[in-house]
Amino acid sequence: MIKSKKEAMKDVGKVLRRKIIIQKMEVVQDDIGNQKMEWVDWRPVWAERNNLWGQEYYAAKAVNEESTIVFTVRYAPFIDEMNTVDYRIKHNGKFYEIKQIDYLQYDDLWVKIKALERGADGQYKN
Repeated sequence: MIKSKKEAMKDVGKVLRRKIIIQKMEVVQDDIGNQKMEWVDWRPVWAERNNLWGQEYYAAKAVNEESTIVFTVRYAPFIDEMNTVDYRIKHNGKFYEIKQIDYLQYDDLWVKIKALERGADGQYKN
């Protein structure tokens, strides 16, 4: 489906106000040479952050995931590498477990990342 010029310009003008860091779980060495799994900063990305509302909020509440946040980012090829196990989001000192990566309308322009807030210590928020 081809977008009208007005719709295309609306997409270009969308403001992404929040800087998030996508973190990746990697094997690193400690000071004495032991290998361990650790979260490392992978990519900084500009995003729009939104809470769930309406029907999405009540569906998430039914499975105790009402603290889900939706980050909307511009598509970039590295996003294709991401999965819900080895990656998470860091924003404003809090960590978010990625639950779903949604390519909007397959237009290669926007991606919605649904993530569950884990808190500043990486543990689930109560």
